[in-house]
Amino acid sequence: MMGSIVDVFCHHINQTEHKKAEALRLTKVVPYIHMMGEQGDGDAVVCWVCAEGSSRTRSRQLMRGCACRGTDAGFAHLSCLVEAATHDEDRWRSCPTCKQHFTGDVRLGLARARWELHRTLPTHDWQRLNAADSLAAALQECAGDHAGALPLFQEVLAVSRQVDGDEDVNTLVSMSNLASLHQKMGNFELAQPLFDEALEAQRRTLGEEAPDTLRTISNLAMLHLRTEHFSLALPLAEEVLEVRRRTLGKEHADTLASIQNLGLLRWHMAHGEYVSFHKADAHVGPWDLKELEAAAGLLGDAVKLRSKVFGKAHHLTGESERALGHAEQRIGELRSSIASSGKNVVASQPPRAKRRRRR
Repeated sequence: MMGSIVDVFCHHINQTEHKKAEALRLTKVVPYIHMMGEQGDGDAVVCWVCAEGSSRTRSRQLMRGCACRGTDAGFAHLSCLVEAATHDEDRWRSCPTCKQHFTGDVRLGLARARWELHRTLPTHDWQRLNAADSLAAALQECAGDHAGALPLFQEVLAVSRQVDGDEDVNTLVSMSNLASLHQKMGNFELAQPLFDEALEAQRRTLGEEAPDTLRTISNLAMLHLRTEHFSLALPLAEEVLEVRRRTLGKEHADTLASIQNLGLLRWHMAHGEYVSFHKADAHVGPWDLKELEAAAGLLGDAVKLRSKVFGKAHHLTGESERALGHAEQRIGELRSSIASSGKNVVASQPPRAKRRRRR
């Protein structure tokens, strides 16, 4: 009896050591990524998994990619996070302390390690599908690598259609994900039919207010924004925000994303066309002051709520702050132009120095 207990204990120790070694190996094969997130320095900062400090090796640098606050909370080694995820599936996605999803390089590093762990499994294996989906989303959202994300999203959707059917909840999410990527790549003609198919089935099978349905409606609104069909985008964006506030709460991450998206939509509507922030100086045409003020109000709300929920250092808070800064700058320029002209104009462009168009 004693021998069997010792054998079980030794087997457990061997499994634990194997998982640690595998986690370290996975982080070493992950391609190098510049650490854009917060990094821990100093003796007081330790990894919440192993309670050890930072070191010079990349896999043993302390990183924080969540919404934990303070100077020493939420930091971990990437290899320790991978090891924790092999014991608890939820740790691939979120921090156990603040309960928020990982972002930035932490999310990307975990997604790449997860893919390395499962990529050799059969194509229909659920762990491989989840790993491929997670990596595609991280490549798209954290690295802007649309070309790298595309074949992964395409494979996940094809396998889901074959294994689960066209109207399975996972298939419909994969459909919406691929459509959203096509939209970001400018492949609008490929995105529209996928959005239409996913939304029709989600409304019928899940309901109008299901989170997956709302996510697809939100993505469809962004497609209409990019194609400058603002009259189609606005009611969809407003619908999603109203339902999320009512069903998820005013401070839920998805609700805050809806506030941000509606503010961005108002920014583009104020210009009468799709105008990115870094190209706003070259915009030729009117600016609608009332729309700009509406955009600034929404973006201001996004800054305030994201600061409260995620913290001031979080990249989503920074995203909202930058957008608000652009909106407030344009409002100030337009008001100055109106004051100098002595006219009560609500839609005009302030004078700018002529610039030679780049060829």
